[in-house]
Amino acid sequence: MATIREYETAKGKRFEVGYTKPDGGTTRKRGFRTKRDANAWSAANVVAMSKPTYRTQSDLSQKLGPFIDEFLARRATLAATTVANRAAVASKWITPYWSETSLETLTKKSVRAWVESIHAAGAGAQTIQKAHQILGGVLEECVEQGLLTGNPARGVKLPTVVTREHGYLSAPQVAHLLDEAQERDRMLIAFLAFSGLRFGEAAALTFADLDFANNVVHVRRSATEVRGELVLGPPKNGKARQVPGVPQVMEPLRRRSAGREAHDLVFTAPEGGMLRLSTWRRRVFAPAVRRAIASWPASDFARGTVLQHFPKLTPHDLRHTAASLGVSAGATVPLVQGMLGHAKPSITLDVYTGLFPADFDPLVAKLGDLASGAGIADRL
Repeated sequence: MATIREYETAKGKRFEVGYTKPDGGTTRKRGFRTKRDANAWSAANVVAMSKPTYRTQSDLSQKLGPFIDEFLARRATLAATTVANRAAVASKWITPYWSETSLETLTKKSVRAWVESIHAAGAGAQTIQKAHQILGGVLEECVEQGLLTGNPARGVKLPTVVTREHGYLSAPQVAHLLDEAQERDRMLIAFLAFSGLRFGEAAALTFADLDFANNVVHVRRSATEVRGELVLGPPKNGKARQVPGVPQVMEPLRRRSAGREAHDLVFTAPEGGMLRLSTWRRRVFAPAVRRAIASWPASDFARGTVLQHFPKLTPHDLRHTAASLGVSAGATVPLVQGMLGHAKPSITLDVYTGLFPADFDPLVAKLGDLASGAGIADRL
């Protein structure tokens, strides 16, 4: 039931509508110049309140900032690196732009304008996609709470991420890289190139994880650097796995294990302790790659090969190299998936589709038999 009351202002007579909200509370809407306007608004409001999508002005005037903070605070199911990355992206590209925005002003147009704004401010395509994913998650929770009728971030076009071409090494190129690395660093480079472990997984290995009798590596943990601190956790997809160990690498590791305790780290920093990717990349890997690139043309490995150049590499390219070497050795998609710890075979195919040859010969032969039996060629 609504009531309409007349009141006086400095600018003359006005009308207000008093009404009861769906939650039982009472409120009013003021400022109507005529009683007819007040009646019209009241009638429309009665219809609006009967719909499940109805929101009060106080609901819609809420700022987005608390919802962003609440979304980022949920971390029980997330890895420490994911939590840190989301916080970093949100602090630079989301909170400054959206924290003071009220729910009632959120539109797809405003989200598109934000994408253009952060792109102009220097955010790359991958960063924009991450920021959009976070914002979309925040707004989706607002939808679930009944504060928004739809997610304005959904369907907004984003810049395409141009993926860097993977760097693959042949076995001779791995050997050449080892020649250009310091002696103490060669074991880890060879291990990464033939096992496919992520750097953090290798850094967390202990000698208890190495089964020398069966040439098997048990991947149970991963070390990740989060805001300057090393954090131990499960592997990326949360599951432990077993990886084949190449005897030519496992045997030197077995010799290294002599006199070591089962809980000792297999690979350590020069001063002891766990390796950090950021330091190892800068001090060890990048200088070795630069030397390998410079010396490759004159190397014995380069003679008699079509590989005229030594590729620029990141440490993660050693993982790609392991996949390439595995495929060239006859590994199937499920085997490569298991070795790399991908959650699904489709991920392996998406990342390494170019490595798996398309063997059409058996299919062509069978289709040819069908065509011959039906006399297709005779009719052409």
